[in-house]
Amino acid sequence: MPDMPERSEARRTWDRIGDLLFTHGLEPTVANFDLCRRYVMGDTALVKTFDQAIERHGGLTRTALAGLMAVHSRTVTSDEIMRFAQQARQKAEEAAHVIGETQGDTRRFADVLEAGAVTLATGEGPEAVIAELLAETRLMTERAWAAEDRIRKASDEIQELRTRLAEASVSANSDPLTGLPNRRALEARLRDAFEAARAQRRTFSLAICDIDNFKRINDTHGHPIGDQVIRLIASALSRVGSDSLFVARYGGEEFVVVFDGAEPRDAMAQLDTIRADVAARQVTLRQTGETLGRVTFSAGIAGMRGRRDTSAMLKAADDALYRAKSDGRNRIYAAD
Repeated sequence: MPDMPERSEARRTWDRIGDLLFTHGLEPTVANFDLCRRYVMGDTALVKTFDQAIERHGGLTRTALAGLMAVHSRTVTSDEIMRFAQQARQKAEEAAHVIGETQGDTRRFADVLEAGAVTLATGEGPEAVIAELLAETRLMTERAWAAEDRIRKASDEIQELRTRLAEASVSANSDPLTGLPNRRALEARLRDAFEAARAQRRTFSLAICDIDNFKRINDTHGHPIGDQVIRLIASALSRVGSDSLFVARYGGEEFVVVFDGAEPRDAMAQLDTIRADVAARQVTLRQTGETLGRVTFSAGIAGMRGRRDTSAMLKAADDALYRAKSDGRNRIYAAD
């Protein structure tokens, strides 16, 4: 019996996903499968970035994959955060329920005490009243201890969930290779910086930095060395240590630096100091002692003046970066 049309299409989709995983040597993890599935299904933004990564790196390398994950990953992080929040809310509701039960027990105990007082006032035998009060006191004590244990347990579980939620939140906004903020965190920072600068009539600038000849480094020395070079540049950019600077990995071998309150010329002066320092070094591979030579980066800088949003700033910085690359690399240009 021939396949139904829907089944045939589903089978073709599965085959294409499998071919994509196999062609690029990707492990069949949930995250990799999800990226390939969305590529096959025609996720426009992902397809464009996916194809650009393959063209730039000569294949879907570890570096290219890390860049794709930083931008397009839909792995468990967001679901995990939602689950932690739901669990914390459930534990809080359980604690509130226990407190409500305790309040009910307290009211019941008060009623018993009041009834006992009335009974004693009428002159009835105190022995029975005392026995009942002792029994109720013992029961109330047991329930109070049990309630305290349940509340303490719920509180501990809520605290653990809060810790895990905070860790998941950090993970969702961090690049796993460099530890820098990722593209998701960058987009939030740029949005806040643009709105704050406009509201306070201030300015800020941003730079896109790109490691020079990175594909050649990967092809010559391998992707593990390429990863080390990415970490080297990330460390150099992060060492400025100023509260007014924000450094994020943009994807692949690209980084974005945000300069709060700085005009492009001031941002260029700060960044050029880092560029010159990096370019002056001779990089040696620790494992083999082999000299890698100079590692450099180029950058394009744009300010917010005359630009309607952060997308326009990024586009202007990217155009300036392209000119810097075209004119010989290891240089920084400002956007027109």
